[in-house]
Amino acid sequence: MLGGIYAMTREKFVALDWLRFALAMYLVLFHTFKEAYAPIREWPIVHSLLSIGFFSTSTFFVLSGFLLTHVYLRSVHHEHQFRLSTSKGMFWLKRFASLYPIHILALLLALPLMMSSSGNMGEIMVTPNTNVWGPDKLDGVERALDLPALLTNLGLHLTLTHAWNPLYTAFNSPSWSLSALMFFYLVFPFAAPMIGRHRRPILLLAALLSLYLIPALIMFFGYSNSVIGHGLLHRNPLIRLPEFLAGMTLHRIWLLHRTSLRQWLEAGWLPVALLVIAGSFATATWAHLTVRGPWYYLFHNGLLLPSQLMLVLLCVLYQPDSESRLSRAGQRLGVASLSIFALHIPLNIIASRAEKLLMGAIDVMTSDAPWSMLIPLASEASRSIWLYPVFLIVIVAASVLFQEQLVNRMRGWIVRAGSHRRQAALVADDHYHEPQGS
Repeated sequence: MLGGIYAMTREKFVALDWLRFALAMYLVLFHTFKEAYAPIREWPIVHSLLSIGFFSTSTFFVLSGFLLTHVYLRSVHHEHQFRLSTSKGMFWLKRFASLYPIHILALLLALPLMMSSSGNMGEIMVTPNTNVWGPDKLDGVERALDLPALLTNLGLHLTLTHAWNPLYTAFNSPSWSLSALMFFYLVFPFAAPMIGRHRRPILLLAALLSLYLIPALIMFFGYSNSVIGHGLLHRNPLIRLPEFLAGMTLHRIWLLHRTSLRQWLEAGWLPVALLVIAGSFATATWAHLTVRGPWYYLFHNGLLLPSQLMLVLLCVLYQPDSESRLSRAGQRLGVASLSIFALHIPLNIIASRAEKLLMGAIDVMTSDAPWSMLIPLASEASRSIWLYPVFLIVIVAASVLFQEQLVNRMRGWIVRAGSHRRQAALVADDHYHEPQGS
């Protein structure tokens, strides 16, 4: 029976495409909106609503595990035997080809911007990471990378292993998620068949959640704003792996119980599920606004995982017309989501400088100041919150073009160069677009 299910044409999860895009845009707001504009900092509730950026990244990891399992895992003969639909080598090649162009091109854009942002031209500044919910930020002094540290970090970035650095995020801070994803992809071919034949996936999911909470509980009860401890929980791929595995396990649950799950929603449980998701996010917002401190680690590493799984599952169960214009637009935006992840910090630096130059030019034209004062006036200018929607439009348009005109072409070239004898594996995966942004 299950083999027949796997043999069916793979479904297109239109709502997951839109979810990927929404998660990426929330992360943009988290990194570029809440701190850059003074009015937002003056509205504590709004500021806290925009401060749960880890919800976006964690949900993305869950979603990626689900989609990759859906695309690549196949049954063999009967329901207890599973294998990948392609070889391990081809899987790794294709996943590498989906991530590396995004990462390297964004890095090439970010490096000169970071160097020119330093007070001493050419230096790259880093700030050790600590719990931003804490009462203080221990060892949070910005410092310049010396030559050995610079070369080490370049090596980590070039090999997509920079998420393993627990001290700080250098160059393009959100790109640590690409590094973590690459590790997840290395694990996937070994984990997928085991999860695929697991007979009690709900118990497995509970075990993963419990395992994921252990480091957070250690940090919670033995709280110290440790740079290394925070860095490990924030982005260490091994510690974040349960999120990805939970997404894979969710696919197994969906495959076994999707009929009953749809009946469950049709019976009127959808509002309850939405309330759980909204309530979880609201509780995290309340914690950021009030209790803060070590509660960060519990919300960051585990407490929100059930609501994130529920959100992904609801998007899977919702099946609009996959051929509509809205669905096709969602597919393009969903595929570009990782490009949004990777590009928004460099583009924000460019937008900030361009906007301040514009404000400086307006000051010159509307006053008696000479044009020689343009740069000093621009450096003192503040960004206008009313121009932020323009920035968001530019981010989306640039990321879609970046994905379609550069990343997709480089991806095809890498796969062809890596395996020119397997042209069939280069062409998409049957009827469903491979989750390039996952």
